[in-house]
Amino acid sequence: MKKRLIVNADDLGRTAGINQGVFEAHRRGVVTSATMMVNYPAALDVPALSAASPDMSIGLHLALTGGVTALPAERVRTLVDDRGLLPPKPDGLRGADAGEVLAEARAQLARFREIMKRDPSHFDSHHHSHREVPAVLDALVTLARETNLPVRAASRAVSERLKREGIATTDRFVEEFFDNTVTVEVLLRIVEEVEGTTELMCHPAVVDDELRSTSSYAEPRTRELQVLTDPRIRDAAFRAGVQLIPFVGL
Repeated sequence: MKKRLIVNADDLGRTAGINQGVFEAHRRGVVTSATMMVNYPAALDVPALSAASPDMSIGLHLALTGGVTALPAERVRTLVDDRGLLPPKPDGLRGADAGEVLAEARAQLARFREIMKRDPSHFDSHHHSHREVPAVLDALVTLARETNLPVRAASRAVSERLKREGIATTDRFVEEFFDNTVTVEVLLRIVEEVEGTTELMCHPAVVDDELRSTSSYAEPRTRELQVLTDPRIRDAAFRAGVQLIPFVGL
């Protein structure tokens, strides 16, 4: 069995510092893919950055938690609070209307296409909303059917659903490279344990004031960038026969 690793950086487009870190982790390190949040101003900078790094795939990071919606708030009342803001975590989506979830997902896909002038390479979700909330998974399944694009296998149950639906996904999904486990040793082990086509989630960034003020996970992203660009990681992948690939051709 071929050993292939997709290293996907979440949250592209959220801040300028995240954009800088993601593309640096691609140019100098092992990041091969990213997923973009389209409802933040920094997303508008991604096309020019992507043009300089055409080998990195860019998918849609469906954001139904944190921040604002792509649609006017009055059209998605069950998704937002009185200020028009999305809930901070997926638990806040459990009472959301499924039709509004799908409408917002479609709007974010439309905005991705408007910004990037192309389809995303694949879909996943902020805070793993499609793992936590059935209506979000249903929405991504619908988009995947309509576009014939892959979806992140965020759990065994999600993977099984995607396979039943005939939607492309990876053989494995690894999320342990996070916070206290962001070390060279952990990443070397992950590389050595790659089986089939594996996706590794990461969050590199050059931490800026906007990120510090809006995210509970900020400073560790600097360490992620350092580890992901450590030359020992790419060398280990080569020795282990692991091919680093973008999120395409599954």
